[in-house]
Formats: sequence, C-alpha cells, structure tokens
Amino acid sequence: MTNTFKALAFSVVIGAAAMVGCEKSTTEKAKDVGRDAKDVAKDAARDANSAAKDAGRKLDEAGRDGKDTVKDKLRDAKDAVKDAGNAVADKAKEAADAAKKAFRPSLDTTLDKADKEITRLEAEEKNATGEAKKALSEKIEKAKDLRSKLRAKLKDINDAAADKWESMKTDAEQLSKDLNKHLGL
Repeated sequence: MTNTFKALAFSVVIGAAAMVGCEKSTTEKAKDVGRDAKDVAKDAARDANSAAKDAGRKLDEAGRDGKDTVKDKLRDAKDAVKDAGNAVADKAKEAADAAKKAFRPSLDTTLDKADKEITRLEAEEKNATGEAKKALSEKIEKAKDLRSKLRAKLKDINDAAADKWESMKTDAEQLSKDLNKHLGL
C-alpha cells in the first residue's frame, strides 16, 4: 500500500512540475521534481506510518477488549461454580441436619433407659454387701463412664459439619450398644 501511495504521489509531483517548470532548465526541473517527489514520498510514508500505528492501536484495543471479555466470562463461570458449590453444601448440610435430628431420639432413648437402670443399680448397691456391692459399684462406674461418653458424642454430633457426622454416628451407635450391653438393656 505504501509503494502504491508513493508511486501515485510521485506521478502527481512530476505532472505538476512539468506544467510549472517550462521556463526552467531541464536540470533545474529535474532537481525540483526530485525534491518535490521526496517531500511527497516523505509525507506519504509519514501518513502510511501514522495509519499503521492507528491500526495497531485499534488491534491492541480490540485485543484488550477481548481479554476483558474473556476475563469477565471466566469470572462469571467461577462465580457460577462457587454458587453451585454453595448450593450443594447447603443441601448437604440440610440433609445432615435432618439425619442428625432423626438419629437423636434413639440415643435419647438409650440415655433415658441407662439413667433409670443406673438409678436402680445405685439403690440395689445401697443394700448390697461384700463382693456383690463391689461388683455393683464397678458396674455402675463403667455405666456412668459409657453414658458420659455417649452424651459427649451426642453433643459432638449436634455440632458436627455435614461431612463429619457420619463417622461420629458410627461411634455413637457403638457406644450405645456397649452401654445397653453393659446394663443388660
């Protein structure tokens, strides 16, 4: 494009010089035409250079706009994934809370039965003597320890995150079985 522009400019300059310079010598005319052609060529080159820079700026702007658009889309996608993750976490928490709520009554029942049996054993212990009293004391002590651990586990389950409570449930079920077995319930 620049060469075409230079050639056109050179042609215009030569034509103009030919019209104006009839009274000058051929050498002077050639010098004037050459000077004018150089000036026109410089102007054309400057204009072409300016146009190229302008086009480059526009391409850079388009690239930045494209980057910004991509960044916006990426940010939107990350936000959508985060929102979906939060929704899943909320649903998991709701499900875990419902499961914990459904599980609690069985532990409460075990604890109530254990409390009654421990109270009964303590009354029996008061009337016992010797080896029987010692055996009842040990049984009561172990039952109270298991009951205390089960209550602590129940509190931990209530406070547990959705992804942790299942393993705690297994521990609580085992403690409940151990307590029931120990007390013969």
